[in-house]
Amino acid sequence: MEEILRKLQRDASGSKYKAIKESCTWALETLSGLDTIVKIPPHLLREKCLLPLQLALESKNVKLAQHALAGMQKLLSEERFVSMETDSDEKQLLNQILNAVKVTPSLNEDLQVEVMKVLLCITYSPTFDMNGSAVLKIAEVCIETYTCSCHQRSINTAVRATLSQMLGDLTLQLRQRQENTIIENPDAPQEFGSQDCNHYHPFAKSDSQQLQLLYLECILSVLSSSSSSMYLHRGFTDLIWKSLCPALIVILGNPIHDKTITSAHSSSSTNMESDSASPGVSDHGRGSGCSCTAPTLSGPVARTIYYLAAELVRLVGSVDSMKPVLQSLYHRVLLYPPPQHRVEAIKIMKEVGRYPEKALGLPTSLYSLLHV
Repeated sequence: MEEILRKLQRDASGSKYKAIKESCTWALETLSGLDTIVKIPPHLLREKCLLPLQLALESKNVKLAQHALAGMQKLLSEERFVSMETDSDEKQLLNQILNAVKVTPSLNEDLQVEVMKVLLCITYSPTFDMNGSAVLKIAEVCIETYTCSCHQRSINTAVRATLSQMLGDLTLQLRQRQENTIIENPDAPQEFGSQDCNHYHPFAKSDSQQLQLLYLECILSVLSSSSSSMYLHRGFTDLIWKSLCPALIVILGNPIHDKTITSAHSSSSTNMESDSASPGVSDHGRGSGCSCTAPTLSGPVARTIYYLAAELVRLVGSVDSMKPVLQSLYHRVLLYPPPQHRVEAIKIMKEVGRYPEKALGLPTSLYSLLHV
């Protein structure tokens, strides 16, 4: 850390960077004290060192910002900066780092990508508290950066990769922790999954399909890494049928508002003309509607929803009370779009049908459909 601070101090020349140079001096003096490790708690050491790093990042000078990010990586790896005791919120490593990188959305593309790497490193810190609240704090920085830089492909890719890897890895770790120490906190994965899915629920109302895709991929990362025993947690199943499935159905299309809909139950052309005069499918019967127009959602969003639907079958398909909402979701996926727009969904569902542990959870009508 001292070497990085000295480099930063040397390169922060001129009156414009006076505050950076001075804060580097204070940090170096603190670190050089003989009794620093004994008398100064880790959170104060982090605070002293993060100040010049934060100022350097906020300067938007590429060279200084690179020193700052290298310093943050070093801070995460050195034992003297790691606190094993429980600090108050503002003194925790995560919050101190997040405060230091709050300028990320306004940085240039290359620096934003480097910040994503730092955020990912935090999750692998030995003292990182794996809980939904902490993960969401990191996710908020990622999403804000994504929103501000949605036209830049590299940062979009970096944010999506960071969130997917972080959420997937943490869900797996929580799953393993539950299996190894189930008596201590059997609901940990369920609590984490609930917080995550609840946070991303507004994706259904998002006007940006890029942002929708990011939210959906985050949820898919959590669900695909979750244990098949999650259906035992009432909070998780409630979240699926009350929030997630309805949101996915809204994105896929709502027959009530679709004036181009036709019905499989129309017995004559007269009836069809009569039905088409009234928007919606209120007179056609449940599950009978089929849209005549192509879906408006993008291909990546649609495919992600199809994989989400497959994961939901794996996780809650064996629960009788979940079958009605799954059938509604699968109607939107497999029956509601025009026939020529069902190919991708059917391919994914047939793929699911190849795995016995997943196929057994399919509602009977859907299982029959996949084996026609």
